[in-house]
Amino acid sequence: MDGSTDGDGGIAHEYTAETDEIDPAGSVLFDAIVVRYQSGSDRCTLVPCNGTTEEKLNAWLTADMETVVDLDDAR
Repeated sequence: MDGSTDGDGGIAHEYTAETDEIDPAGSVLFDAIVVRYQSGSDRCTLVPCNGTTEEKLNAWLTADMETVVDLDDAR
């Protein structure tokens, strides 16, 4: 999904983040899909990494990127 355009003029990117786990590939629970908008706040949606289509449609969380802070900065 990296670089695809959605219907509202945003560009979607899919990311996986580094973890503190020994085996990062086995510890990723969610995919982060970021849609960047030219006007307005970018948005990030988290969906289950290995979920079925039904699970991804029913278990997701979206946040405006301007409301997300780095964990180390928040400590």
